[in-house]
Formats: sequence, C-alpha cells, structure tokens
Amino acid sequence: MARRARAVALPAGSYLEWSPVIAGALGAAAISFLLLTFGASVGLTLTSPWSSGKALWAAVIGVTWWSVMVQIGSFFVGGYLAGRMRSSWRDADLAESRFRDSTHGFMVWAIGVLMGAGLLALTAGTGVGLAAKTAATAASGNANALSTTPIDYAVDSLMRNTRSASAPTQLGVAAPPAPATPSGNETALRDEMRRIFTVTVKDRELSQRDRDYLTSTVASRTGLSQADAQSRVDASMVQVGELETKAKQAADQARKASLIAGFITVASLLISLAAAVGGGRLGGAHRDEGAEAHLFGQRFW
Repeated sequence: MARRARAVALPAGSYLEWSPVIAGALGAAAISFLLLTFGASVGLTLTSPWSSGKALWAAVIGVTWWSVMVQIGSFFVGGYLAGRMRSSWRDADLAESRFRDSTHGFMVWAIGVLMGAGLLALTAGTGVGLAAKTAATAASGNANALSTTPIDYAVDSLMRNTRSASAPTQLGVAAPPAPATPSGNETALRDEMRRIFTVTVKDRELSQRDRDYLTSTVASRTGLSQADAQSRVDASMVQVGELETKAKQAADQARKASLIAGFITVASLLISLAAAVGGGRLGGAHRDEGAEAHLFGQRFW
C-alpha cells in the first residue's frame, strides 16, 4: 500500500521552496548538457563538412528537432523533481496544492532560461571580444591584407596586367612575373576606381565619362588595346552587379534563417514552460500519492 507524504506547516507566506527549485533547474541543465552532447556526437558521425543539398538540410532539421525535444524533456524532468521534492502543506486544499506545485515547475523553467541566457551572453561577449582583438591584430600587423568585397575584387580583375614581363631562365623556361607591390600612386588610383564602382552600383549606371576614364586607365596600365580595355570595364561592371546581387541574396537568406530560428526558439521555450509546469504538477501528485517513479514499467528512482 502506497504511503502518503506527511504534511508540514510552513511559516505564513512561505509558499516557495527554493531548494527544490534550484535542484530541479540544475538537474534540467545537467540532463540537457548530457543529451545535447550525445546528439552532437551522433550528428558528427552522420554528417560531413562537405555535405550539401538534401543531406545538409536533413542534418539541420535533425539537430533542431533533437535540441527542441531535449529542452522540453529536460524542463519536464526538472519541474517534476521540484514538485516531487516540495513539502506538502496543511493549509492548502487540492487545487491550491496543485497550483503551488505548478509554480515550482515554472520557477525551474525561469531559472533555467535565465541561466541559459546568461551563458549565451557570456559566450557571445567572449567571442565578440576575441574576434575584435583578432581583427585589430590582423589590421595592424598585415597592412596588405587581401580585400574580399565585390568592388575590390572587380578592381583587382580590372587592373590585372597582361604584359609578358618574363625572361628566360637557365633552363629555357619563362619565369612567372613577380607580384608588384602597389605604390602610393597605384593605391590612390585603386581607391579612386573603388569610389567610381561604388557610385555606379548605387546609381545602377556607369556614366560615359567614367567609362572613358576607366578604359584609358586600364589600357595604359595593363597594355590592352582601347577596345579590349573597354570590354574589360564592361565585364567588370557586370561582375560587380552579379556579386552584389549574390551578396544581397545571401544576406536575405541569413535574415530569414535568423527569423525562423527566433520563432522556433520562442515556440520551444513556450512548450518547455508548459512541460515544466506539467512536470511540477505531476511530481506533486506523485508526492501526495506516494507513487514510485517508473520508466518503461520498471522502477526508475
């Protein structure tokens, strides 16, 4: 015959027991860490850094589903522990007792969310600081770092030298030309070209004056004819437009992915809240009934 939990009288106004709440929150965090680590290990064995297409989407969906399920299950267990370990009170009827048990489950969820948010903020702050320090070090220690913006790439392609400035070596094979370090005038010229490209991308039109200037500059610096230089200028403008379009598409996809991730996070937190409250209520009911915790038909605790 199941034994009923002994009711105790607590001081007036003491409706919240922090020890079960903190124990439940810590238990939820430990279970979540364990299962997420297990899921990450399994995911690494099933995926590859070179995965693409359907395989990549399947991995993303699987990771998201596992993370949400782990979060919900962990908060349910934490709420159950808090409700089960809370003392029974003599001054409360059944409805009030269930409400207080559910409140303990809610507090487990609240503490768990705050702990996760604090850890995330600490990790993000550390990562941002490290990234800023790395960027500052790279900027100060490598003044000739390569640019990766579409306009910089287009300018590099536009000013690519086509002259065969090579001399025969002792083996009779032409040596590749050594890369030239841009002088002050060359740097100023490239900066001027970047400004022209920037204005052109903004206005979506290259004026005839700028076209003629770029054509004559490219022809004099690369050894191309006027016709070939003008063809290269036109091709570079088309290339800049295509790269800018791809960059905007990538930014839009990242924005949509962040939006979806935000909705999934909010939905999972709300479901986790319901799970923690339900776990606290169930734990309190099992405490009052003196029921044993079973898993797959076997006593678990």
